[in-house]
Amino acid sequence: MNTQIVTYSWIFMGLFILMMLYFGWVGMKRTKTSEDFATARSSYSPLVIALVIAAGISSGSTFMGMPGLAYSIGTPSLWYPLLYPIATVIGMLFVAKVIKKYGDDFGTRTIPEFIGERYKSDFLRIALTIISILLIFYVVSQFVAAATMFQTMMGVNYEIGLIITAAVLAVYVFMGGSHSDIITDAVQGFLMLIVAITVFVCFMTSVGVNGGFTNMLETVSNENPQGGFNQLFLPGDNTYGAFWLVALLFVAHLPFSVQPHLGNKFMAVKGSKDIRKLIMYCTIFATILPLMALGGMLGIAVVGSDAGISPDQIIPVLFSEIFPPVIAAFLAIAVLSAVMSTSDGLIVSLTQLLANDLYRKTIVPKINISKEKAERNELIISRYSTFVVIIAAIFFAWSPPEFLAVFMWIGIGGIMAATAGPIVVGGVWDRANKTAAISSLIAATVVYWFVYLPIGLNFSNPFGAAGIGVIVGMLTMYIVTIATTESSKESGLDIKQKPNARSGKNV
Repeated sequence: MNTQIVTYSWIFMGLFILMMLYFGWVGMKRTKTSEDFATARSSYSPLVIALVIAAGISSGSTFMGMPGLAYSIGTPSLWYPLLYPIATVIGMLFVAKVIKKYGDDFGTRTIPEFIGERYKSDFLRIALTIISILLIFYVVSQFVAAATMFQTMMGVNYEIGLIITAAVLAVYVFMGGSHSDIITDAVQGFLMLIVAITVFVCFMTSVGVNGGFTNMLETVSNENPQGGFNQLFLPGDNTYGAFWLVALLFVAHLPFSVQPHLGNKFMAVKGSKDIRKLIMYCTIFATILPLMALGGMLGIAVVGSDAGISPDQIIPVLFSEIFPPVIAAFLAIAVLSAVMSTSDGLIVSLTQLLANDLYRKTIVPKINISKEKAERNELIISRYSTFVVIIAAIFFAWSPPEFLAVFMWIGIGGIMAATAGPIVVGGVWDRANKTAAISSLIAATVVYWFVYLPIGLNFSNPFGAAGIGVIVGMLTMYIVTIATTESSKESGLDIKQKPNARSGKNV
């Protein structure tokens, strides 16, 4: 790597770390209670939260994994960045308002708690809490992306990159929880928009390719005949090999916005009336950010398909080829912000599985403890479990997977399948009931792992397995609800007759 790029990268990295630590301090000043740490409830504008959600959706997978897939596979892999923002926003339309309103009225802090309260079921809350531990796969993929960026752009060992990533995240998440997460992610989301637009412009103008756009298309087809721009599908591939497989990828992302680290962001927007603006902004941002995948296609033409690099390294390598050192370094650090923006939210969500869903909601009601002491203990658990999550992520990330975009879905695919029925269907259908929600969660989870794992069908495609699980979960939710209720009065989301968790009044 060019020594100038390395030097500038360290300079920008130093500034970036200082900025993140400052925002961590700001978040700490705003964090007075365990609820502040968990949700930062009703504290931010829809524009800020839209940047945060878009940044959380477009993680290291979008900024390094998807370009890596495009560089390795070619045009068929572009189905992924094309479809997942659409599916995610459609799912958001179903669930955002109900999660926000239910959270404000009942004081729920996490997605497992929301489902438990929605259906009055401790089983659902605890089951989804256990399933949500699979988010560690997502954290690991972000750590791998960050360490790869350090290795490629800054000349340090992969393992040292992991340690630096962990140290920065540990400090500012420990300090401010959700407030630090939201403030830093909003800034990181803005930087990510700059990078994605830059990559799109470079692709459209064929920067670094002699002969312009037409020659770039020809070069891509010559370098990778099966992945040229005239190929919609990749024959024999179990992810992009046919339309029905691509359709499963789309379906799998319908519940994407209700992952624990994203769904709790709806609670942080100032008011329910802001949800429409939030979704509008999210649609714009979530459509722009996946344009990063085009960098992988440009990389085929600029760098070549036999450059001897890992696919996930194509973005930093491309930047070093087409930009002056100072710009390449700045853009590389902006890509690193994409990794941080998802990692911190994931870490906060995983800490809340322990602090809120297990300690506050499961253990505290069964022991004799004052409210003040329970609140203090919860905040302590929230902060110090940060280190537990980060140490586990370092352990699993020490040996990096081949494709980040695929690896992270091993875990979140299971979460998508489990939540599709209870949240997506239950979010818009008052009649949906506890029996149906439990049946849906169990059926979809079993089907997902049966389809995916070697002991079952060994589909080896987490997107497709998740898509099948989502379909099974939603159908089960519908069928069991019809079979077990006669009217919406027997179950459902009757918020108006339930007490406000904070005021004690009916709402």
